[in-house]
Amino acid sequence: MDLHIDLDSSDLGAELPSYESVTNIEESVEDQVHGPVTLYVAGRFIHTNDHSSPPLYEFSHSIGFLSDADRTVSVHRIDQIVTSRQGRPVVQDRKRHLFDLKHPTKGEYANFKFQAEVASRRALCCLGISAFHPRRSLLSSLGNAKRKGYWVHRAVRGADRRLEEKDVVFGAAPSRDRAVGFEWRDAEGELLAREVETNELMSLVVTAELTTATRDALVAAWMLRLWYELSQGNYRENKWDTAIRVLKSSNPEVRSLRVSSMGLY
Repeated sequence: MDLHIDLDSSDLGAELPSYESVTNIEESVEDQVHGPVTLYVAGRFIHTNDHSSPPLYEFSHSIGFLSDADRTVSVHRIDQIVTSRQGRPVVQDRKRHLFDLKHPTKGEYANFKFQAEVASRRALCCLGISAFHPRRSLLSSLGNAKRKGYWVHRAVRGADRRLEEKDVVFGAAPSRDRAVGFEWRDAEGELLAREVETNELMSLVVTAELTTATRDALVAAWMLRLWYELSQGNYRENKWDTAIRVLKSSNPEVRSLRVSSMGLY
């Protein structure tokens, strides 16, 4: 168990939280239910529209620069854990390695071009993504730019250790709304989130209440879809990294105008 409690000479007489209390905090994180939120990519991080909060997720690569040549991207969730030091509550950031996103080579004969392998027992499941073509009636209203949809399957390892396709966990279909790129739904068809693309930012507007584990998996699935597109040469404008400049802007008026124009409020 990775507790990340640092001790120095001043702490030796302090009352530390019990093992049981810290364990209960950790085990309850995945079951917590979160309300609607807007998530957006800024370099190697995913933030929310609450700019006073730290990032929710961290990646080993800058998302906007992923290509067909990249093979592995690690996904970490950044939890804020409250512990006790000298009788006072202390908030600590703790990174939880959840998934390794993989883009196997042709020589690996994988069943998925892009897949998410669990790196923690707290992750929902392994995932594999595949593309599909929506019905013609939908395509006629969308044009050629949005011709693909995506299924994200639960995946398990077969006898040959390759991930095999099981039931659908999420689906991402092109939206009829020109302001929305894709609509994400669960296996029952319930709307979970919408991808909103502006000139400067890609965001995921989560509209449903989700447990932490489900939101983790949805974020991993979203990144698989983006990587799938990036590997084909799309999104070359690298608009995600513009979000870093917005967050670091020292001018509150510019920050407010630019962020609100991106649809984050």
